[in-house]
Amino acid sequence: MQWVGSSLPNGSQVASRCPSAAFAEQNPVATLPVQQLTDDLAAVRDNVHAEEGFQMKVYAHGFTPEELVVQVDGGCLMVTGQRQLEGCRPDGSSFRVAQKVHQQMPLPPNLDPAAMTCCLTPSGQLCVRGQCRELPSPEAQTGPASRLRSRGSKKGSNLA
Repeated sequence: MQWVGSSLPNGSQVASRCPSAAFAEQNPVATLPVQQLTDDLAAVRDNVHAEEGFQMKVYAHGFTPEELVVQVDGGCLMVTGQRQLEGCRPDGSSFRVAQKVHQQMPLPPNLDPAAMTCCLTPSGQLCVRGQCRELPSPEAQTGPASRLRSRGSKKGSNLA
């Protein structure tokens, strides 16, 4: 994973569809490498491990891993890609086809961005997966507020 710093001046706010990415300079951008799979069965086998984590699939048929950019920016996952195909026909006419893909999605707060993987299947499915860290149990989160609530709520007391 490659970490890229923000080029914005300090203090600049960035409008984003993902609220957790409000300050780009506080959240470095991680670019995930896209691995090309040789068969679709490998992606199916990996689905078993994604049950307790995060998974997003994007249809990216025709794109190569080099044409796709997958980034984690704060609490957002962004997939972008662009490709152009130009050619000439035997009659002398030419053509140009341009394709773009863009997908943005908020990430779970307990997702570990360093453990995320990204692969492209031969059928054109871009699969991004990540494991979520375990959240602390509610018993471990006993702060002063939860202790005060537990003292005030006694069985049989009616607070109307």
